Amino acid sequence: MPETDYFSKYRAYFLSQNDAPRSDAGAHPPFVTISREAGSGAETVAHLLAGKLNAKRKPDEQPWMVFDKNLISKMLEDQHLPQAISQLIREDTDATVESLVGELLGLNPSMWTLFHHTSDTILKLARLGRCIIVGRGGCIITAKLRGGLHARLVASNAQRLAHLKSHFGYDDKAAEQYLRESDAGRRRYLKANFDHDLDDPLLYHATLNTGLLGFEETADALAILLGSQHA
Repeated sequence: MPETDYFSKYRAYFLSQNDAPRSDAGAHPPFVTISREAGSGAETVAHLLAGKLNAKRKPDEQPWMVFDKNLISKMLEDQHLPQAISQLIREDTDATVESLVGELLGLNPSMWTLFHHTSDTILKLARLGRCIIVGRGGCIITAKLRGGLHARLVASNAQRLAHLKSHFGYDDKAAEQYLRESDAGRRRYLKANFDHDLDDPLLYHATLNTGLLGFEETADALAILLGSQHA
């Protein structure tokens, strides 16, 4: 089934459950959050993992969905906000400075508001389960929910640069700049918004080296870890 069809079904289920009462009793649906170093292949791994999990799902179960770049679009849609705003909401910028500037300029909605909307969307998706959330502090936002698997993906600088050049078509200079700025920006984002260190191993169930494992094997390892949690 094409991913667009999966998304339509997931969206319909999301809307039907949006106002349903929540309970901490009983089984909790599975979900995955992925933190990553730039160029470690998180999006590739996330989609491989979703494919593996969907191949084993029962016909009556909701499909697994990946929320990476489309997460912000999902939030804006839920909040009935213009999609053009997505260009202002980047994970690798100084959220604190941009939020303050937005408040001073009277932007509506403010960056603070958009951050809280994004966090709320992540929390709702995790409560529904069967989703793989890439970045945006997902592991911290959902830390108190049972059923989640939190992973961080890393790789050597050389391997990350090679992936950026082959996957995104960057030249050497652009790849190095992207690597440097993205890693620094994501650390700022987590520190400014959650007061956490992105490299803190206690935030994750596992840290996997995609450079050593490969993307396919990393997805397999995550599927096994998730299965062991919900056996």
